[in-house]
Amino acid sequence: MNNQKTLLSDNVLSLKDLDIGESVSKCLAPKLDVLKGKKIVFCYDDKKMMPVDGWGMRSNPYSTTTITTICPIKENALVAAIDSSSIKLAETEDGSLYGIKCGLATAYAGRTLMHFKIGPGLFYLSEKTVHESELEERLSRLVLLDDDLAKRLIRVRVERAVQKEIASHFTNSIILVDGSLKASIFEERDCRISNISESSVLRKNMLVGISKSTRLKALDRAAAPLTKVPGPAYIEVEDIIRSLIRNIIGSNLMVKLEKGSRSPILRADIVGDVNQSLGMLLGNDVLAGGYPETLRLAHHISTFTSTEVTCLRSHILNKYDVMELAADDIRRTLLGSIPL
Repeated sequence: MNNQKTLLSDNVLSLKDLDIGESVSKCLAPKLDVLKGKKIVFCYDDKKMMPVDGWGMRSNPYSTTTITTICPIKENALVAAIDSSSIKLAETEDGSLYGIKCGLATAYAGRTLMHFKIGPGLFYLSEKTVHESELEERLSRLVLLDDDLAKRLIRVRVERAVQKEIASHFTNSIILVDGSLKASIFEERDCRISNISESSVLRKNMLVGISKSTRLKALDRAAAPLTKVPGPAYIEVEDIIRSLIRNIIGSNLMVKLEKGSRSPILRADIVGDVNQSLGMLLGNDVLAGGYPETLRLAHHISTFTSTEVTCLRSHILNKYDVMELAADDIRRTLLGSIPL
């Protein structure tokens, strides 16, 4: 017993002699001295923050990039924006149940027109159903193991199906997509973004993908000059995009859609004439806050509410003769909670 106490005492004393800071510095040098005099923006919880007045032109290799102003085109056209969200609702012994909801919002002649809610819909993913989805084997296994990938699969396929229907039936319209126009490994053979692009071109629609933010820092640097431009404008960034990302279609831009230095800089991929597409968008959609109102509305329509989740749960219990099991939150059980 005394030996155990001595060993414990020696180990506790050894904690005081640990030089963890030096050990970490050998693995990755902090280099904090380089911070001196730098411009800085604090960000929390991985939120994307941008300086209101930009980073400035110093040390910006893209400061000489050509800036093209956007002139609104007062030619009436329908704007249709699509967005979706998916959630995990339940698990079984051999699969998982997910919910999907899609929002479609339209505008015309500078006014919001109408909006539609598609869903909520239910999808059950198991080894059998994923196999029938024609995914390659390795990706199928990953989808069954990773809930985020499963939700992405459902979201991509539903959005593409809606986009294809709109592109195949609308004419001389602007189709707004939330995100980039990039081919996805989750696309179904007949509903690829390339097929949607072809349908849009044939029916003289303009296909525009708008991303609220980008993880590519080179694009942020390239877009810096736009903060100094008083009105709507864009910069072409195709060379940067194509050097870093594959399977992108259309023209690649960084755009500012509203007057003022506080208007956000967005990434845009466009199938069609760039100046006409952006000009028609400015002339037909509402752009409060520098972001298309149709996309904002489509996002809110597609977001699940707690009431909808409760209703879906009741629907599943009543219609599918399932047996609900008592369950615990494992993370909460293991870690507990600390009152603030």
